[in-house]
Amino acid sequence: MGSFLEGPSFDRDGNLYVVDLAWGRIFRVDERGEFHVVIEYDGEPNGLAIHKDGRIFIADHKHGILRLENGKVAPVVSRYHQQTFKGVNDLTFDPQGNLYFTDQGVTDMADPTGCVYCYTVAGKLVRLANCIPSPNGLVFFENFLYVAATRANAVWRLPLAPDGTVVRLGVFLHL
Repeated sequence: MGSFLEGPSFDRDGNLYVVDLAWGRIFRVDERGEFHVVIEYDGEPNGLAIHKDGRIFIADHKHGILRLENGKVAPVVSRYHQQTFKGVNDLTFDPQGNLYFTDQGVTDMADPTGCVYCYTVAGKLVRLANCIPSPNGLVFFENFLYVAATRANAVWRLPLAPDGTVVRLGVFLHL
């Protein structure tokens, strides 16, 4: 059976985890390179990140942000206020353990409404940006969140203030 692998992340034991968007699977790849199905479920996992405490989080295009625990997926957050997500894509953590994720859906230059969110360690969901054409991968570095704006062929930089708000969002790199 084919697959569409995304979201590579290593756990503390050196195992590589990847998601399979096409078939709703999560794999663990051991040190010998052997694939093991961790779970197969009715979803569209599109990204995966492992918290520093070992918890595994999944960006699922269909269900929102999930957590993998005890061989099952559990919902973490599936909507912003009363609005469902367009289709979450990738996720990362900052050093404090706050979870950042992109909500890409099928946004593009004609519909630049992709979003970036932060789910705080206190359980509060904050929308940081809502004007990105196809936000995809993201990485946190120092006080900045860098987001791939795929359909704009760019990387955007979201400078974060001490309170977690974005100040002066801009283009970091245009390709």
